[in-house]
Amino acid sequence: MNAAAPDKRAVDLSPMDLVEVYTVTDPSLAEIIKAALQHDGIACWIEGENQAGLAGVLSISLLTRARDADKARRIVKSYDHRD
Repeated sequence: MNAAAPDKRAVDLSPMDLVEVYTVTDPSLAEIIKAALQHDGIACWIEGENQAGLAGVLSISLLTRARDADKARRIVKSYDHRD
């Protein structure tokens, strides 16, 4: 799992634009993270979850609105205990 680095172009984004806040390869984990974000009031979309036989190989992106990206990244980081 990799927390996406803040987008340096964020100043050019509308608050309603979608930005990637996290990537995973496990579709189930993507759903768990999505649920956690939604529980905290952040709308979240998953991109790349329909991988058929390539599940676990290709990246799955979790997207939120630009205005929620920083909060979403903090929430996701609180669940990431690899450090």
